[in-house]
Amino acid sequence: MTINESTTPAPALSPERPPVVTTMPRLGRGVCWRDIVREIKLDELEREARMKEAA
Repeated sequence: MTINESTTPAPALSPERPPVVTTMPRLGRGVCWRDIVREIKLDELEREARMKEAA
């Protein structure tokens, strides 16, 4: 047995993965993401107000 045969083989280099790209879903006609973000923020404010009232 030679020295090269007794050593463990080096692990194969894995190719780099491309970055994961998430796309935004298509919205219906006349709907924009700004409106959706605004509604989410308003919902959060209402939820916080209800939590304060309940406390």
